[in-house]
Amino acid sequence: MSSDVIFALDIGTRSIVGVVAKKTENSLKIIDVKSVFHEQRAMVDGQIEDIKKVSKVIQQVKEDLEKSLDMQLNEVYIAAAGRSLKTEKVIYEKKIDSKKPISEELRALSEMEALQKAHDVFYENAKNDKGFYCVGYSVLSYKLDDSNIANIVGHRADKISVEIIAAFLPHIVVEGLYSCMDYNKLNVASLTLEPIAAMNLVIPSDLRLLNLALVDIGAGTSDIAVSKDGSIIGYDMATVAGDEITESLMKNYLVDFNTAEKIKIALQDNNETVTFTDILGMTNSLNKNDVISSIENATIELCREISTKILSLNNEPPIAVFLIGGGSKTPNMKKYLSEFLNLPEFRIAVGTQQTIKNVDISTLINFGPELITPIGISYSSVVSTNYDFFSVIVNGSKVRLYNIRQMKVMDALLMAGFDSRKLMGFSGKNLSFTLNNKDYYYKGEYSTPAQIYVNSNVANIETKINPGDVIEVIPAVDGVTPVIKISDIVENASSGKIIFNNLEVTIGTKYLVNNVEVDYDYVIGNSDIIEIINITKLLHLVELYEINPEYYTFYLNGESIDLETILIDNMKIDVIQKDNFVSNKLDIENKNINNNLSEENKNLHNTIKVNLNGENIELKIREDNSPYIFADMIAYTDIDPSNPQGNIILLHNGNEASYTGIVYDGDIIVIKWQNN
Repeated sequence: MSSDVIFALDIGTRSIVGVVAKKTENSLKIIDVKSVFHEQRAMVDGQIEDIKKVSKVIQQVKEDLEKSLDMQLNEVYIAAAGRSLKTEKVIYEKKIDSKKPISEELRALSEMEALQKAHDVFYENAKNDKGFYCVGYSVLSYKLDDSNIANIVGHRADKISVEIIAAFLPHIVVEGLYSCMDYNKLNVASLTLEPIAAMNLVIPSDLRLLNLALVDIGAGTSDIAVSKDGSIIGYDMATVAGDEITESLMKNYLVDFNTAEKIKIALQDNNETVTFTDILGMTNSLNKNDVISSIENATIELCREISTKILSLNNEPPIAVFLIGGGSKTPNMKKYLSEFLNLPEFRIAVGTQQTIKNVDISTLINFGPELITPIGISYSSVVSTNYDFFSVIVNGSKVRLYNIRQMKVMDALLMAGFDSRKLMGFSGKNLSFTLNNKDYYYKGEYSTPAQIYVNSNVANIETKINPGDVIEVIPAVDGVTPVIKISDIVENASSGKIIFNNLEVTIGTKYLVNNVEVDYDYVIGNSDIIEIINITKLLHLVELYEINPEYYTFYLNGESIDLETILIDNMKIDVIQKDNFVSNKLDIENKNINNNLSEENKNLHNTIKVNLNGENIELKIREDNSPYIFADMIAYTDIDPSNPQGNIILLHNGNEASYTGIVYDGDIIVIKWQNN
């Protein structure tokens, strides 16, 4: 087999078609085509069910061509059915620093994070079935601050939004095709996708700026691909196709499957009558128009289903539709599709010899739309090369990639399951707080980006890779968020306890954060309002508890003391009302002393109140006076982190919560599943 000879196989539900072509100076010339039907059901909806049976039909096609052309065929171009392809469309949003212009690296990283989101959503919807290759993706749109833009590089914004569509192919489809080729000792020169092969032939890249739909109507399924703005924006499949027409003929005329197939083919010739023998042995000769009328309902349902899939995929009618595959020759297909899609009938075309511009098919006597896909597979040898699998090493593990385009480091990392968030890391959060009416600000540290090497050379996620490359990634290091304790900013702190009017009270340095007393080792949170009070004199204690010194005398060890008396640990101070102020007012004031003291101690040493998910709860002050943190609040809800029920909402006073944030009296906390 010389290097300029191309052998391609189209492995379909009803038959296998082999094409041999020869490369010319400008394109490709078809030399021969052979088609063999499956004698037994070996494939279902385009997917191989019985590898041995399919392999034997491939062997027959291969041997027929080898005999006809007197050459050995040992290399083959193949395609996976479009019906096997799954797609996932996602929108990924990312907040960015509006002071910096968007770099090429940030654009690439945003695409990678969008692709990882597509992976995550796809595998979640696939119920954890990891048996898929990601075989490519297309960027559908970019937005900056919710406005569409063609190229985001160099612009500034607060938010990037990227919409992509990613394509996934089941492992079982790929491995089944390779097994059949191995059985026949054929080396796979290229593996493409059937809709891509057909698109390349019928709708070349320059026409994909138009919103066009390609429908390949086979025996078991109808494969659909839609182009727009220069790329293929989606694939889908209708589970109805030519067999539905065949089954309708079987029921209407009491014939077996093969006879119904012959009747269906006869509807396409120039004869006015169709002759056949039914299962009762009776010969029938019917007017062709009557037979066409008998399959009208089946044809309508086929067109209805195809139209529904096109509209679902495209959200509106395309400007034109190309029909290929044997089922496209069904009478009145164009008529009913035009009605369902609200398109003029001349905007719906069945593939003909004139449809193919870049391949010489002059040697083919009986060309039909069923040959477009197999010819397209052979044509893939001209328009693109190396659509196959290759392996690289990522951090010591072997990763297999589908070479649908020039692959990059980001493709290998995604297939290896590398978390894109470990490429850039997260900068530490800034910390700001107020201390005794003065504002303080500490900036979080910047993250250290990941280090990427390809074959020991410095690289990045955009670096192109080749088979056998060794990729090493050292994950990014997150920046540090400032951790400041009260003890870090307070000097000459003191503490002690005294007995004041028969109640134990704390003296020395007190720390109030958002009006709640905290410990010396309290970790300061963002936006905290901190007040430091030094209770070193009797005057400070009197002011704290709002005691009117005009009505009272203060005694220490039986002797009266003034308000400038320095407080010392373990003092016992008595508060005695003055004799010359005996009055109702004095009685009320005297009661207020202990009331204020008791209430203050209750606030400082008993409970704090918070609102959790709309309900008020009380939290007992811990014996060691250690504060409650946000993470402690989960225990007061019915949230079970080990059994996720959706995305979790964590809010602390209306802001995004930190698990280590301190909970204060009066705080409002929300911890709940988003879908609730």
